[in-house]
Amino acid sequence: MTMKEFKLNNASKIEPGFKIPDHYFDDFSEQVSKKLTDKEPKVISIFERKKVWIYSAVAVLVISLSIPIMNTFDTSSTDLDKTMLEDYLTNHATITDDDLVEVLDGKDIQKMKIDYKIEDKAIEDILSTNSNLEEYIIN
Repeated sequence: MTMKEFKLNNASKIEPGFKIPDHYFDDFSEQVSKKLTDKEPKVISIFERKKVWIYSAVAVLVISLSIPIMNTFDTSSTDLDKTMLEDYLTNHATITDDDLVEVLDGKDIQKMKIDYKIEDKAIEDILSTNSNLEEYIIN
């Protein structure tokens, strides 16, 4: 089998199907420049993007370092236990009964009342056997 000789210049040509309008490229650059906007695109530098990360890292660092510092300064407690209150009252003799009455309300005073149910005979027995009876009578 022999191959048929192909001649490019002699063969019939196929039309491409696309045609360029006449004088299309004469004013092409003007048409493109009209369609382009005059605004320049916003340029964001790499350093600007890194600024956000740097600021957020610094903020986290400052907060993490300030929490322990704030905890050491905020040691005041409003809760008082009984022993602290008793120690305060015994060591500060400048507080009078009148000062305490002004601070306490009726419920607190009722709670402080102690009802001793001791018979008179038990009191007589204790006082008669006690050698320091004279001190009790004087005071």
